Amino acid sequence: MLLANASHELRTPLSRIRLGVELFEAKPDPRIKTELARDIAELDDLIEEILLASRLDIAAAPPATEDVDLLALVAEECAHYKGVTLDGELVVLRGDSRLLRRLVRNLLDNAQRHGRPPIRVELRRNGSRASLSVIDAGEGIPPSAREQVFLPFHRLRGDRKGAGLGLALVRQIARLHGGDAMVTPRPDAPSCIVVQLRIA
Repeated sequence: MLLANASHELRTPLSRIRLGVELFEAKPDPRIKTELARDIAELDDLIEEILLASRLDIAAAPPATEDVDLLALVAEECAHYKGVTLDGELVVLRGDSRLLRRLVRNLLDNAQRHGRPPIRVELRRNGSRASLSVIDAGEGIPPSAREQVFLPFHRLRGDRKGAGLGLALVRQIARLHGGDAMVTPRPDAPSCIVVQLRIA
């Protein structure tokens, strides 16, 4: 299924690149060159996400583990986004910092791409679990789609932004770290995704 979906997703940027090359050969234009570079970067990102998803699919545990200061890691990632606030407490866990960084980045990308500002991030320690919540001011995900959004290449109806792998990777990474990811709306925040991770 992953291969079938991947081949379908790869066709779109490849077609745009092929057309761009033909247009550029007929009439060299800096704007076409810029668009080609953007399409190639999109294709490169998509391939990287497909490869990571396939590797994580067969992994039983994080490939590398170390003590990770999750609050510091989340703060570093939040600093790359405008209008994101962080309210958190110190949480240190054993895990793969590279994968946890990807998890946070994908959650923030998802909120920015599909939600509305402002974006709030909360990190809490609940016993043996760390709870990371990403909340935006959007309408939220309909109840019927709250599990499907974590499937590879799934997009909400009419949404063509992104490849549909971001939240699938979030769940894979969370489960590798003894946790899970879920859509958890609140009365004051209908658009909220919560990731739980095992601390010890």
